[in-house]
Amino acid sequence: MLLQHQTWQEVEAYLGRSKAIILPIGSTEQHGPNGLIGTDAICAEVIAKGVGEAAEAMVGPTIGVGIAVHHMGFAGSMTVRPSTLIGIIHDYVLSLARHGFRRFFFINGHGGNIATVQAACSEIYAEFEGAFGTRRVTSCGAGWQTGGTAKPCTTWLRRCSATMRAATRRPARSR
Repeated sequence: MLLQHQTWQEVEAYLGRSKAIILPIGSTEQHGPNGLIGTDAICAEVIAKGVGEAAEAMVGPTIGVGIAVHHMGFAGSMTVRPSTLIGIIHDYVLSLARHGFRRFFFINGHGGNIATVQAACSEIYAEFEGAFGTRRVTSCGAGWQTGGTAKPCTTWLRRCSATMRAATRRPARSR
């Protein structure tokens, strides 16, 4: 189920049974002379939707532009600074946490985002643990979609689905 296709009442009902949300993140960059510029964002979104369906989990809007400075020599490629992406992730997570989400699973379609997503999650943890002595966010992590062929994507989809099914069934710990 896609967050942006729900009413606020439907989201509130979902939060009564699960605190987890999947957030696809990709990139808008060249993929050779025949590849779509949106490949990384499209793959992350498709896999996130599949995992969401299999786990009956909410899927948030795709973050479609990532860290792609190394692709800027190719027309149509876009990039953001690491600090900008950290800010976007921070604001997504805090906006959703305010409403009751506690587990955030980033399905990442672009290798250039890995370190930045990890840094954003570390900053979010530090902000709440250090400043408030409480954990509003109990889980924030990312997987990297390796792509290439259908088999790795299918295997990855199965693994993510199993993880999400388990995560959506456990209540979030609070302190």
